Amino acid sequence: MKSFFGTDRLKRSRILKAILFIIIMISAVSSMSLLYKSVYAQEENQHKYAAKKRVLFISSYSYAWETVPEQIAGIKEVLNEDVVIDYKFMDSKNLTSSESVDDFYRHMVYYLGEVEPYDAIIVGDDAAFNFAVDNKDTLFKDIPIFFEGVNNGDKAVEVSASSQITGVVESLSYKNTIKAASKIIPDAKKIVAILDDTVTGMGERIQYYKYKNIYPQYEFDEINASKLSQHDLIEKVKSLDSDTILIYIMCSSDKDGNTYIDSQGIKLVSENAPVPTFSIVSIGMGKGVIGGEMVSQKEMAKIAASMVQQYFNGTDVSSIEVQTEPPRVIMFDENVMKKYEVSSKLLPKTAIIINHEQNFFERNRDIIIFSGIIIAILIVISVCLFASNMHKEKINKNLSISTEKYEKLANHDMLTGLPNRMAFKEDLIKYFGDNKQFSVFLFDIDKFKHINDTYGHNSGDMVLREVAQRIQKINDNLFRVYRFAGDEFTVIVDSHDYNVVGQYAQRIIDSFKESYEVDNAMINIHSSLGIAIVPENGTNEDSIVSAADEAMYFIKKLGGNNYHFSDK
Repeated sequence: MKSFFGTDRLKRSRILKAILFIIIMISAVSSMSLLYKSVYAQEENQHKYAAKKRVLFISSYSYAWETVPEQIAGIKEVLNEDVVIDYKFMDSKNLTSSESVDDFYRHMVYYLGEVEPYDAIIVGDDAAFNFAVDNKDTLFKDIPIFFEGVNNGDKAVEVSASSQITGVVESLSYKNTIKAASKIIPDAKKIVAILDDTVTGMGERIQYYKYKNIYPQYEFDEINASKLSQHDLIEKVKSLDSDTILIYIMCSSDKDGNTYIDSQGIKLVSENAPVPTFSIVSIGMGKGVIGGEMVSQKEMAKIAASMVQQYFNGTDVSSIEVQTEPPRVIMFDENVMKKYEVSSKLLPKTAIIINHEQNFFERNRDIIIFSGIIIAILIVISVCLFASNMHKEKINKNLSISTEKYEKLANHDMLTGLPNRMAFKEDLIKYFGDNKQFSVFLFDIDKFKHINDTYGHNSGDMVLREVAQRIQKINDNLFRVYRFAGDEFTVIVDSHDYNVVGQYAQRIIDSFKESYEVDNAMINIHSSLGIAIVPENGTNEDSIVSAADEAMYFIKKLGGNNYHFSDK
């Protein structure tokens, strides 16, 4: 019996050991498999991330400048999802001092030290191009630079010959534009260009005067917007003779400090000129210019992005030649042609005519007979319905006018004409509903009660209206101001970039620098401004306004006349 139990116990021990060994082996194999999968997945993700090329686009202007979205669209259309694209904006139209360039340089030093290295740089227009060339050895060493929209073609060709720089020059077509203009104005004796002293404007001035020797029969002159007040600029344009070919090139700002996007500059010139305004930039079409040979900003950006893609595919930068002739198209606006009684027979055969209104025969060439029968039937029906339709149309028109009137009363402040607190709240709800990242300003007039007490409430109202008029000049597609209550105003900025937001805030503070006239006396006032960023300082309407309010009172306690970002 003892031997039996001893033998049975020994067998059971061996079986247990075998089972334990099998379990250990299975666990080891499973662990190794999981470890392999984890390492493989990690390596695959690292490889995938490493495979993504990084491109930085530096624009000379702000995103709100009309040509910039076109340039970005062109770049994104060419570079695929395997390329990470980041953006920086110099805003050189508003920030014109050398100190602004120094500030941008310091920002780039910090920024490039914090992010992963870039594989290529794309620069848009002359200011960014000059910045990149001047700082290539310190900021962009061993990184190829691709430019587009650069007007200083001589410099672009020169630097590309001895460095990792190439791109496409924005050589605007004066030749074909002047040729077309000479047929429309055959008695022309001089050519006058609208220019300014921006970096781009100075580069384009060089190109413009090169044509003086090509067309010796014309007197070449210019109207420099940077040296004239807005009033003098308008008067100068109005005084042009009928024997003038007027070419709009650039009008970014005037002597008074007024800044203009292209459509605003074109409108100012074309509405006051006694002669047709020709242009060499596509932005002007449909906004008042008669036409010319245009350069497409989007197509230039696509060419620069294609050069980047060639480089990524293994082509050496030095073998990618600078393209000095960008894609162009001859375009004319029929609406402006009608204004100046210009016949389409005078245009080049390849010209594209926008706003062309076809005549009846052109629209109905193939179905004119059938249409005649249908029209006859419709005339009978139309006579029967005419009286009823006229009555309905009158009712609808009155209803529409009333609706628009009441909507404006409900959403606008009667004193300042600004959108009111209700409009501000509705826009806030929409922004939060769309999950946007944006900023909210709340600012008031420091010691406004003293103005009311000293000069009376009517004078206080005059100050509020003047403040509103000054702040409205800042309005663009990123900035909208509202009257909140009393002497308090709010702003929604469609950006959460601290640099962009800070620039708008400083412009508000600066708008108070000029004295205000109250009861024939000049008084100086200033403002305290609080800033709250979504979502950092608030995730709903109440919390973001509260954060901005606290920031405003914080800076007010320090003496006001400044702005402060919320610490929430």
